[in-house]
Amino acid sequence: MISISVAMATYNGQRFIREQLDSLAAQQHSPSELVITDDASSDKTVAIAEQFATRAPFPVHIHRYGNRLGYRANFMRAASLCTSDVIAFCDQDDVWSPRKLSLCIEPFRDPAVLLAYHNAEVVTEAGKRLGNLDYLASAPMTPALSLCPIGWNTQSALGFTEVFRRSILKFSDLREMSLDYNDLKAPMAHDQWVFFIASVFGRIVYIDDALASYRQHGSNLFGWYPPLGFLFDFPYFLNNPIGRLDAVQQASERCAQILEITRHNLTDTWQESATLGAAQYRFLANLYAARKRLYKSANLADRVKAFHWISSASGYRPKWCWGLGRKALVRDLCLGIPAGPLLR
Repeated sequence: MISISVAMATYNGQRFIREQLDSLAAQQHSPSELVITDDASSDKTVAIAEQFATRAPFPVHIHRYGNRLGYRANFMRAASLCTSDVIAFCDQDDVWSPRKLSLCIEPFRDPAVLLAYHNAEVVTEAGKRLGNLDYLASAPMTPALSLCPIGWNTQSALGFTEVFRRSILKFSDLREMSLDYNDLKAPMAHDQWVFFIASVFGRIVYIDDALASYRQHGSNLFGWYPPLGFLFDFPYFLNNPIGRLDAVQQASERCAQILEITRHNLTDTWQESATLGAAQYRFLANLYAARKRLYKSANLADRVKAFHWISSASGYRPKWCWGLGRKALVRDLCLGIPAGPLLR
């Protein structure tokens, strides 16, 4: 039987953690353990967790630390302390559906599946529905290297929706090498990292059921923003994207470097996947480097040459198959070539 641990990272979460803990206790498939790592909370978060531990229907291991690590490292620390075959990340301020773990554990009967994630309802502090996360959906089952979590690709996952094999953690020592394309001063967040590793080395399963309520309360570390239509996104469309392009290029190059390092310590299929993955990320970095020329070069001929290279390399294919996408094609053709460096 496949066992599953819940890895919860906490910090000053007393407002909502009790309701989240109660939803864990109500799971149809009870976890084998709950591991809580507290990142130097100054409120009653730990006291509430300790009280819950006395009545929980499963073991609760609480680790309290005095020096703050930040959410990225704290979640990875929580995962590292889990002992089950499969691990579920858990935020402190959401509410899980009773079916969450029972549905999320099923895909792991296939040994090739490394990660599963699911849809969720987005709700207000009072529980009023705002929307859902279906814009993050992928195919129900995707093979290795069919998803790319780097760039403007929407086919990624939020941490609280992710359930993954513990074997992914054997790559954790390399996470500090990675780059978060949203903040190049930091490594990938916990959810970015496990999705990256899973997308290279195994299958990813998407579950369309909304299995959690993603609470928006004004103090979220990262809140929810509904996806904008093209017309609403038009002012952003006119901005020069060179800063963003540079960030994605650097993050992609770093992914390639990480995979090139890992392949020397792997065997058989995993080594082959690392080699192919490194090549894919190198190609992606080259695409973004060429796009940078479209919006940086003052020479029209150079911008035309960059556009031609991207087109010839099939670089504008859909993002779900490692391309830049149709929006990039329209933007580059209409704005990049004629006026790239002049955009504000």
